[in-house]
Amino acid sequence: MATTVKSQRLSEPLDFARANALTLLFAAAILVAFIYMPWLWTEIKYNGARLMSDVLTGGTLKNYGTTELVLIPVVGLVAGGLALWGLLNPHRGALASVLTSVAGLVGLLYYVDFYFFREGQVIDYVRQNLGTGFWVTLVALVGLVAQVITLYPQVNLGMQRVSRRAGTRRLPIPQKAVPYLFLLVPLILYTVWIIGPTIYTFYLSLTNWDGVSSAKYIGLKNYDTLFFKSGRGVFEEALTNNIRWLVVFITVPTTMGLGLAMIFNTDMKGGRWYKVSFYSPLVLSWPVIALVWSWLYHPADGLINSLLRDTGITQHPPGWLADRSLAIYCIIAAATWRQVGYVMILYLAGLKNVDPTLLDAGLVDGANRWQLFRHVIFPLLAPVTTIVFIISVIDSLRSFDLVQVMTRGGEGTRVLANFMYIEAFNNYRMGYGAAIAVILFTISVVFVGLYLWRALKDELEY
Repeated sequence: MATTVKSQRLSEPLDFARANALTLLFAAAILVAFIYMPWLWTEIKYNGARLMSDVLTGGTLKNYGTTELVLIPVVGLVAGGLALWGLLNPHRGALASVLTSVAGLVGLLYYVDFYFFREGQVIDYVRQNLGTGFWVTLVALVGLVAQVITLYPQVNLGMQRVSRRAGTRRLPIPQKAVPYLFLLVPLILYTVWIIGPTIYTFYLSLTNWDGVSSAKYIGLKNYDTLFFKSGRGVFEEALTNNIRWLVVFITVPTTMGLGLAMIFNTDMKGGRWYKVSFYSPLVLSWPVIALVWSWLYHPADGLINSLLRDTGITQHPPGWLADRSLAIYCIIAAATWRQVGYVMILYLAGLKNVDPTLLDAGLVDGANRWQLFRHVIFPLLAPVTTIVFIISVIDSLRSFDLVQVMTRGGEGTRVLANFMYIEAFNNYRMGYGAAIAVILFTISVVFVGLYLWRALKDELEY
């Protein structure tokens, strides 16, 4: 009888979803510990990622680790991929579990090499100063290897029964609190990665910090230097360039994008090809666009100057990016080329939502095309216009890539983001750079806040 009951239990289908979910947690723990926890000593800056980078590039920490350290992130990524594969393909759950255990054994080779094969005073010193990330990763690797025991039917079925019992015991959570629980995790992540660093930047702006030593509180001295002392001239130049960028971005791409959207919203021949042509710059990254336009502006062999000489317009064309009066506008032109397609797509999406009956009513009332656009179409596009305005403001104020690649901030092209980067990472004035970031953030909030307030006010009145 006991044998019959046991055979009935073992005949239940094995479910490896829980094992693969556990594997995914172990893999995430490995990557988090490797990147964000100290591998040596107690400071986060001595994490496994930095140590691996120094080992591979021959940096200052190359003697504190071994080349096998590269196995750790590779194992974490492979184990995570295998776990996802097993979750998405339940019939492959057992195979994913076995392969994950093999990956864990490969990762443990680093520890075997570190403890049993490496010798010398440096290694002995390192063994006495191991960080939290080292041990967390070791535990997670052991977990990856040990989860293979779920292949044993009794263990697997035991996990299923425990899971079912836990599922039947529900916590007395009020119905109104359920949405907030779903929002809790993304809010925590947003606080850790966005709100927290923003607040910390405000604090850093009140300090004198070089990025290495301890930050020293100096109050508003960074702002005093920025507005009234040695930094005033460069700050005014950067702010002026950002305002120029902002004015152009609000007017030119918005007007051209709306015009193109109105044209392509009709059933014109070849419309799809034209849409793709104008949208294609968006698939390119800003550094790539900067390189392409740098070649176009090349004073000797660039396309623009070659056409000017070949057509006889002038034999001495300007050096576009070397002319202080032209350089910033040349960079803005490159940014506008990309932005037009973006605005066009946004307005096309908005035009698809315009009720055709309203347009027909306007035509019946005798409105011409301009009146129809001014009094019917454009007011209905107000939500899209709000989005376009906000995006234009944000993109213009955070402009950095084009300036950094095309001129590195020279020839009067420096903007606030570029100014901040140079001061923080080239001149090692992190506190001063944080002050510039605070000013940039404040300007963005003022522009966007005022426009949202006006748009919301008009919408409520409507």
